[in-house]
Amino acid sequence: MRILLTSLLLITISINSLSQNIFDSNLNLASADLEEKLIQIGKKRVVVLYITDMNRDQTTIGKYIANIISFYFVNSHNSFNVFNRENLSGITEANKLIDEGYIDASQVKELGAILAVEAIIIGDYTIVNNSLKVTINALDVNSGFVVAASMKDIQIDDDAAYLLGINIDNGDMVNRGFNNQPLNSGEDYNNPETVNDDCKEKGTGDYCFANYSTKALKVSVFRSGGGYINSLTLEPKQTQCFYDLKALTLDYEIVVPAVAGQTYYFGKSGAFKSIFSSGQIKVEQCKSKTLEIK
Repeated sequence: MRILLTSLLLITISINSLSQNIFDSNLNLASADLEEKLIQIGKKRVVVLYITDMNRDQTTIGKYIANIISFYFVNSHNSFNVFNRENLSGITEANKLIDEGYIDASQVKELGAILAVEAIIIGDYTIVNNSLKVTINALDVNSGFVVAASMKDIQIDDDAAYLLGINIDNGDMVNRGFNNQPLNSGEDYNNPETVNDDCKEKGTGDYCFANYSTKALKVSVFRSGGGYINSLTLEPKQTQCFYDLKALTLDYEIVVPAVAGQTYYFGKSGAFKSIFSSGQIKVEQCKSKTLEIK
């Protein structure tokens, strides 16, 4: 299946949802730098894959950055032909090659043949102090080599912080690691860059719960087989995180807190009105995860 698009409706919608800002403008400057180099070598049929974090994980902000870059090339006056990344979902062979968010030289050649493009644009980012260091590479589908590259340090503004799931007010990070977006379903990985730097030494990770129900809930976590660790209370639409948990499989219990004058029940986490759900979570070392409660 070979589809080359000159407009990306889905990308347009996502970009229009956030107004043009300094963060977007700086991404456009990095894209313009890459564009100039691609023009010089005659590569005008491209696809932009997901921009990953340094661990090669796909994240919300990585997808957003890829959308900005794609949108730039679609609207370039140099008439680039841009493959719509959304159509990859229907190409089994292509998906197998990019499942891990990274492709090697041989995969570049195979992908180029499948998508009928001349260059594949990939990249990564990392958080450095209050800025995002973004690197973009264009790979030649004939050789697999990097034939054009651009790197830019971009100040993290409010929109970027929103996508990263951090609060930059007064330099503080609130709910660090939480991917501050509606979650598709169940469990999701957040930005691993925000987990404490000593997570490897301590063998710890972060775990968040997002309350998408209409009830106020109490979430408690326990060591499997017994042993209370901690609890938190979530209002509807609220997310909170347990930080620096040992990388273990843990039990959790979600209950509706007891109210004065109503029947009390008792469970692992103490008095409650009714149990909402319970189960197990797997805390992973140096990872941040979120479980959506519906």
